[in-house]
Amino acid sequence: MLHFMHGVMGSSKTAQLLMQRYNLQQLGLKVAVVKPAVDTRAGADIVYSRVGLKAKAEIVLQPHHSIKEQLMWLAVQRAHNDFQFVLVDEAQFLSPDQVQELADMAEDLEIYCYGLRTDFQSSFFPGSAALLRLAEDIQEVPGGLCWCGKKATMNTRIDEDGRVIKQGEQVLIDNQKKIKYIGLCYKHWRQGRSHA
Repeated sequence: MLHFMHGVMGSSKTAQLLMQRYNLQQLGLKVAVVKPAVDTRAGADIVYSRVGLKAKAEIVLQPHHSIKEQLMWLAVQRAHNDFQFVLVDEAQFLSPDQVQELADMAEDLEIYCYGLRTDFQSSFFPGSAALLRLAEDIQEVPGGLCWCGKKATMNTRIDEDGRVIKQGEQVLIDNQKKIKYIGLCYKHWRQGRSHA
């Protein structure tokens, strides 16, 4: 089954993925952790949560990579071909073709994709739009709060002075250009207020 676990920035999506990985491995199940190559925050092959958890990804995907081919390659390297779970971090960065591949493979695997639904301008990422179309199970990862205490529903890009940025390229990884991302409620996102 293909699962899409979405949440705003700061809702601990990656922490949940890493805890799920740990629990599955403790049960002796074979798990492959996948991440898109565009996410370089903590290193090319590191899946990192802001709460401090991290692990090495078994597969780092370029936009043109076939996930199926990468899993087959990994199975050969590990001398087994019986992965039971695939966990994808930052799934919003997948291409629609990669999401289609996951949907086609999900009859035989449990595939969990963790990521954002929308970008800082409230537009869908291509990977997220494909997951919303194709995932059999769609769940929100709870926990993201705005500074006012209300539920955060909007991913927000801010500069080093805390100013809300609403224009620019869709993908800009935090810590590369002195920007970061936070979750805001719709009211404060619309008003451009990142703090009290």
